[in-house]
Amino acid sequence: QAATSYVGRYYPTVLASATTTTPVVVTTQMLKNTGLLPASFSETNSYGQQYQAMIVRNQQNQELLQGMVVSRGGHAMPFTALNQISKDITAGFGGYVEDGQTAVGAMRSWRIALSSYGTSTGRGHLAVLLSTDDLSGAREDGDRLYRFQVNGRPDLNKMHTAIDMGGNNLNNAGTVAAQNGNFGVSLVSNGPVTAGGDIRSTGGWIVTRSGKGWMDETHGGGFYMSDNDWVRSVNNKGIYTGGQLKGGSVRSDSDLAAGGILKLDQVNVAGTWCPQNGAISHDSTGGILSCQSGRWGGIDSYPVGSPIPWPSTTPPPGYFLMAGQRFPCGSYPQLARAYPGCVLPDLRGVFIRGLDNGRGFDSGRAVLSYQADQSDMVYNPGGALKGHHSGMAHYYHSDNREVRPKNIAFNYIVKAG
Repeated sequence: QAATSYVGRYYPTVLASATTTTPVVVTTQMLKNTGLLPASFSETNSYGQQYQAMIVRNQQNQELLQGMVVSRGGHAMPFTALNQISKDITAGFGGYVEDGQTAVGAMRSWRIALSSYGTSTGRGHLAVLLSTDDLSGAREDGDRLYRFQVNGRPDLNKMHTAIDMGGNNLNNAGTVAAQNGNFGVSLVSNGPVTAGGDIRSTGGWIVTRSGKGWMDETHGGGFYMSDNDWVRSVNNKGIYTGGQLKGGSVRSDSDLAAGGILKLDQVNVAGTWCPQNGAISHDSTGGILSCQSGRWGGIDSYPVGSPIPWPSTTPPPGYFLMAGQRFPCGSYPQLARAYPGCVLPDLRGVFIRGLDNGRGFDSGRAVLSYQADQSDMVYNPGGALKGHHSGMAHYYHSDNREVRPKNIAFNYIVKAG
């Protein structure tokens, strides 16, 4: 008990001198000198053994002390005496030294190597274990947490275990420095919150208000919302990604530049309705289409209304055979401008002739006017050939076959724009 009181009184001094392997030795004389034992107290027991306390730092928490009191010298006690005395010790954990190297607790309740306290003794001696709790509880300042600073004693303002506030508040704190913070409810701050690392939400949103969002302080970019429709870029910063941007529709208020090709997934049919003039699409073969007067039309060198030779009986999509048929003017306004009567010329089996247009070869003709054949105007009065022409064959008009040049038959088609 006196050794425990001594350590409690001089705890900081002993702690400063002890290590985990090198003890501070407390002798009987030291206890008498400090008044913890009376001056008449014998320094030996009836077997001539002297007592010493070996105080070392706790290896798990080196701010705490633990100790071992052993008897040394004299004569070895018989086991019966050791066993009985160790059971009767109440200050600390009584024991004895059985083999000169190991302290054994009463009823063999514990075993500790004496070398861990930097000491040894012979068999037949007493040993008393002074636990960390025993020595900490003996401190004159106890285990109280001081409300005020004690000069030279920062340990008096230090907790060594968790504090359970029992649901009560911790008010008027200045700076709270901690390794972690776990909160079961909302965390409210009336000022900025600064994090030295990442801010993560494991089960919910990161929510902002009042038109604010996220911003990179160094570069002045980020995202925010100032209305119910648009996510906006702070300071009109660009958005850069090596991946894709995907949306229902993408609009550019200025130029649109692509470093690669332009891919259009939607396929349209020439001659069908289109939503907006100037729109671009393509047909099933990859041909480019543009929206012209509300209809998809191909981008080619033939203007709407021009007859085009076509080597098939079936016109391609968006084209008509020129067979004299009527077409709806409202559905094909560009074609109606070329043929105001909304009737296509019938070019089946006839040749196209250039309009005289004042040259004098075929005067009096109008655009799209029809002219019948005149193959029956062959003139041959007969008997006028002389000399080497005699014997030349002569042909006269006798049926409805026409005079014609050599030719190849094509269908004529026209773009239905």
